Amino acid sequence: MKKFKIIAYIILFIVLVVLALTVYTSATQNNEEDGKEKITSEIQYLDTKLVDLFNHMNNIETRNYKIYTTKIEESESSENSGGDSSSSEGEEGGNTSSGSSNSSTIQSSNNNTETQNAGDNYEMVESGILTSDRSVIDWASCKNELERIYTSISTITLDLYSLNVAQDDILNFNKEIDNLAMNIEAEDKQATLDNLVKVYEYIPRFAQTTISDTLYKTVLETKLNVFRAYSKIDNKDWEGMNTNITDAINVYASLLTNVEIEANKQASVNKGYVMLNELKNAVTIQNDSVFLIKYKNLLEEINNL
Repeated sequence: MKKFKIIAYIILFIVLVVLALTVYTSATQNNEEDGKEKITSEIQYLDTKLVDLFNHMNNIETRNYKIYTTKIEESESSENSGGDSSSSEGEEGGNTSSGSSNSSTIQSSNNNTETQNAGDNYEMVESGILTSDRSVIDWASCKNELERIYTSISTITLDLYSLNVAQDDILNFNKEIDNLAMNIEAEDKQATLDNLVKVYEYIPRFAQTTISDTLYKTVLETKLNVFRAYSKIDNKDWEGMNTNITDAINVYASLLTNVEIEANKQASVNKGYVMLNELKNAVTIQNDSVFLIKYKNLLEEINNL
């Protein structure tokens, strides 16, 4: 009997250990999945912000419209007219005190009307590559955009470390962000573009380690090569741009035969491939504006994949 009790205790102990290990393993896997979902959102955030900075360098508005704000103010003529009328009314009534009171009341009413009518007028103005001035860069927006990125860098860095991303990659990414800040502060367009490429190189690299979505990782790698070409446009390095776009096409082509892509996205994938080849044609004719128009349309398409 005693022997059976010992065996029962041993079996119970083994069961408890197995249950504990199962719970621990499950909790660890859940934490890892949560960590990957979080870092995916953070990579998407960085991707969006860096794309905006790239576009700022050539005054490109991906929404096709810019919103301008103008102040609307009440004309002073009606106020002055009201004041004269009240003064005259006071003289005719023969009661100075009463006239002053009426004048004050009417003046106050005019001021209230002016306050209510004053405000902002918002106007949407169509914005395109051919109608915008590429030489005018909104550096203030770039600086503010970069400072917003800085508010998230420490959190993103910790999350990358937690998922065992290469330490050197994380440190070098942070260094390139600092270099980017200095170039933007100096308002040096070409240096900013070159440094943006160096920063963006880490986005698909981080994604390879932390994200399982093949479509998204391929889009990031494709965009990196497109940005490499985009950064060379002011230097008229058409040969280098041609190499970069060819690399982008070769990377993206793997999606055409990927059976894991959802059916509702396949049409957009195919359209993106056509647009990449159109972008290469723009390099062939060596026209800045045509390249930027096709670059803008391509980004709008593949950013939605």
